[in-house]
Amino acid sequence: MKGLEPPKLPLKLFRLYCSDERLEELEGDLYEVFQERIAEKGTRFASLFYWWLVIRSFRSFALKRTKMKNKGHLLSVASLAHNIKIAWRNIIRRKTTTAINVTGLAIGIGGFVAIYSLVSYELSFNKHLPDRDRIYRVYTEFGGAFSGTNPAVATPIPDYLEESASIIESLARVYTFQTKVKTKGDEGEIKKFDWNNKIAFVDHRYFNVIDQYEWLAGTANNSLDKPNQLVITKDQGEKYFGGIPPLDMIGKQVIYGDSLNVIVSGVVSLNSSKTDFNFTDLISFSTIDATWVKEQFPKGEWTSVNSSWQLYLKFHSQATEDQIGEILEDLNREMASHESDSETWHTELALQPVDDIHYDLNVGIFDHSRSATDLKTLNILLGVAIALLSIAIFNFINLETAQAINKSKEVGLRKSMGISKPSLIGRFLTESTMVTFLAAIVSLPVSFYGVKLFSDLVPQGFSIEWTNPFFWIYLMALVLIVGFLAGVYPAFIASSYSPVQALKSTIKFSAKSGGSQAIRKVLITSQFVFSQLLVICTIAIVWQVSYMLDKEMGFKDEGVIYFETPRYENKEKQQVLLNEIQRIPQIQSMSVHQSPPARNGWSTSTMKFYDQDSTETVQSVHQKRGDEHYFDVYQLELLAGRNIKESDGKLETVINETYAKMLGFEVPQAAIGAKVSNGERVYEVVGILKDFHFQSLHVAIEPLMYSYDEKYSRCIGLSLATKDLPSTINELTDVWSNIYLDEPLEVKFMDEMVESFYETEKRTSKVAGVATVIAILISCLGLFGLISYNIIQKSKEVGIRKVLGASVLNIGTILSKEFLILILIAFLIAIPVAYFLINSWMEDFTYKTTISWWIYGLGGFISIAIALMSIGLKIWRASDANPVDSLRYE
Repeated sequence: MKGLEPPKLPLKLFRLYCSDERLEELEGDLYEVFQERIAEKGTRFASLFYWWLVIRSFRSFALKRTKMKNKGHLLSVASLAHNIKIAWRNIIRRKTTTAINVTGLAIGIGGFVAIYSLVSYELSFNKHLPDRDRIYRVYTEFGGAFSGTNPAVATPIPDYLEESASIIESLARVYTFQTKVKTKGDEGEIKKFDWNNKIAFVDHRYFNVIDQYEWLAGTANNSLDKPNQLVITKDQGEKYFGGIPPLDMIGKQVIYGDSLNVIVSGVVSLNSSKTDFNFTDLISFSTIDATWVKEQFPKGEWTSVNSSWQLYLKFHSQATEDQIGEILEDLNREMASHESDSETWHTELALQPVDDIHYDLNVGIFDHSRSATDLKTLNILLGVAIALLSIAIFNFINLETAQAINKSKEVGLRKSMGISKPSLIGRFLTESTMVTFLAAIVSLPVSFYGVKLFSDLVPQGFSIEWTNPFFWIYLMALVLIVGFLAGVYPAFIASSYSPVQALKSTIKFSAKSGGSQAIRKVLITSQFVFSQLLVICTIAIVWQVSYMLDKEMGFKDEGVIYFETPRYENKEKQQVLLNEIQRIPQIQSMSVHQSPPARNGWSTSTMKFYDQDSTETVQSVHQKRGDEHYFDVYQLELLAGRNIKESDGKLETVINETYAKMLGFEVPQAAIGAKVSNGERVYEVVGILKDFHFQSLHVAIEPLMYSYDEKYSRCIGLSLATKDLPSTINELTDVWSNIYLDEPLEVKFMDEMVESFYETEKRTSKVAGVATVIAILISCLGLFGLISYNIIQKSKEVGIRKVLGASVLNIGTILSKEFLILILIAFLIAIPVAYFLINSWMEDFTYKTTISWWIYGLGGFISIAIALMSIGLKIWRASDANPVDSLRYE
């Protein structure tokens, strides 16, 4: 079969410069390499690599030989060498201006490179998978009384699809898992490891769908065809067994949890780190039925969906959208036939391209994996990167146009010698490109140490790809683009001088020469619009985050800790632990429950209620379960009724205000005695809880019920009567270690759990803060350079005014008035834009603070204050200088 053709543009470029004698041979070689790269890493990588090969092939042996009729090309080379020499002299001579330009551009380019690399990293996830356009995840959507999404499907679905869907080439069942890991050596020695949350149960078809592995030992068809088999990555194998060869890892024993014993049957390496399928331990799927894992696995239930259980389909290349749609419709009809309560609650299955799973915040990726990436956040980051680079470019243009008058005599001499205007523009563009090149060199450590410094703001595994040749191609292209954008306008201005005026030194710094005043003002205003937008938005973000962190959640979170006992351990050990904990004097109260009042994740049930008129109300209700001490530990307030009690036959529940109102009870006391049911389980409402936030402030308070359940509760919450938390936790750890010998105690703090709801917002505020500092720094560097030049231009005027009796304040006002007016105009432009951006961002929050007018005013005040500080000393020195010195100027 004929392979894909190389990209046309680099191929045309190659044919343009390659000699006829070598064209066929070299083009064939490039084609072969292109096809090899497609097979290895995909079309996108192969296309980029083809560009790299075309550029590398630009060498003397491959170039066309032509008979030159003139020596124009030699003159061009000589002219370029001359331009570089003159540009370097000017760069060395104008040390202050060069330092300001290089610093500003370096910070702008460094910030752009770091942020753009981060955005590119996030956008490249799962793009390496072969045939990814034919791979989909099947996920579940809920409708009716309960609405939401789940990345999983019911377990019978794969078998049903295999029997009914002929257009499916292969499917992959993935059951994610996390637990402690141990390895057992050849002589019986045990080596323990911490929790591993990158474990999955799969079968051999997984490797047909997610084809991202290189096999170092074992094969895809045989390594997972039996129970208790394990395929591990090379890095994980070295962690478990040391630096032994992959073949020697075969047959090694690994123990998951307490008793899940498996044998290594295969070793692989990942083709790319930019993957959401970054599992390190792949256990054969048949192990589930053969071991205790089947007790946790809801196999055979059409109405049960566990988010740990996902399904991926790979369709045949001939499959059409209509055929895929028919399969989905048939599947949803089958799902509906198994639902017993389809009038009030139903599920539908949907397909999601594998390209999209990394960016879906609602569905998520995998249990225990990193969070999905918000494309909106990536767009904001890219906008910030462009803003920083734009400010740096504007800064360069401002300084160069302001100082273009100093180049007038050079322009006059060159024009009188017959040098054309395009040649002059080339001369000045050479200088701007060289300055940009120096800035790019300085920007490399800025990017490197910037990523290191703010490592908590970037995803794990991210780094700038210094060894990737495409990074350096992109950086050189960025240098040429920035050099051109920054230098073309100043070059045009400088080359426009009349040679007669230039040689007579009659050029004045006006709108017609030395740089257009209007353009310069627009650029300065634009700089401060960007910087003030960042200042105001950063203040608003910090204000909202502080509001969320300080807002009362409705329960006690300070001085409260919780932890979970191992699931595979029996309840008797837990009771022994509880008895020992009660002897610790610093423990004020204790509760055993399934989860704390607030956490990431939730559990809901569909509840029915019949009023006096037998009208049915069906509602999805959040569930909390535990013992009768729950309210004491977390200090939850009862508005009416009483707490639940342990009972063998009677089921009791306490509901929150929101649920009571949804049932039609305006007064809390009126809801006491109401009955709500879930299937055959009927609960009597014995108390009404005051509403509290059991989720983040992004969402409104929803219906909640609390019922007694101690049998399956593994979470223990403790309210401490002391502020000396370390000593109490140490004592608690000693008690734990005597009971659970192989498990370390993992204590969690309730206030830290609440803070974890807003990690994204805290990271956003940090990024915005850093960007704000950089933007203001670049803007003020430019302002400093401009005021310095302005002082030199007006030195004679300043001297005359001082002789005539002007005060330091009068002179300072004259020198700074223009810039302060521009900053004020920038502030007026920034206010409505900032208002729009802030309101758009805060739409995601149900509970939000009020952004008062003074926040906008504070943003403007900070910008003006920083600007005055950056130029104040320079202006004061000029105002306080001896007028005799300035009048001797020229």
